[in-house]
Amino acid sequence: MKLLTIATLPLFVGFLCAQQSTQSESTTTTTTSNAPVNMEGTLIDQGCYTTHSHSKETTSDPTTTTTTTTTKDSSDCPITTSTTNFSLRTSDGRVVRFDPESNARVVEMMRSDRTFSDDMNRHRPVKVRVVALPNGNVMVIKDIKTYQ
Repeated sequence: MKLLTIATLPLFVGFLCAQQSTQSESTTTTTTSNAPVNMEGTLIDQGCYTTHSHSKETTSDPTTTTTTTTTKDSSDCPITTSTTNFSLRTSDGRVVRFDPESNARVVEMMRSDRTFSDDMNRHRPVKVRVVALPNGNVMVIKDIKTYQ
C-alpha cells in the first residue's frame, strides 16, 4: 500500500502543477450608428410642445375605477415667425427634437424659402423632409426641404 501511495503521489502532484490559472475577461462594446436618418413630418414649436403636458387622470373608489387619458395633439403647436426651437412630428406620432445648430438652420430656411413662409403665414402645417444624424437625444439636420 505504501508503494502504491508513493507511486501515485507524483502523479497527483503532476496534475496539480499542470492546472493553469485562467482568467477570463469579457468586454462588451456598444456602438451607435451615425448613419443618416431620412424622416418626413410636420415642423412644430418645441417650446410650445414641451409646455403642453400629456396628462393621465385616474379616479378610483371601492366599486369602480375610471381612467381618463388626455393627450394634447402637437398640431396645437404650429411654428410662427418667432419660433426658435423646432421639432419634427412624424406620421407615426414620434416627436424628434433638433440641436441648436439645426434650429438655426430651420430659422434661416424660414427666412429664405418662399413655400415655407407662405405655409407658415397661412397657418398651414409646414411639412418637411429631413436627413439628419442622431446625436444623443436630438437630431442634427444635414438636409431639409419642404414638400406639399
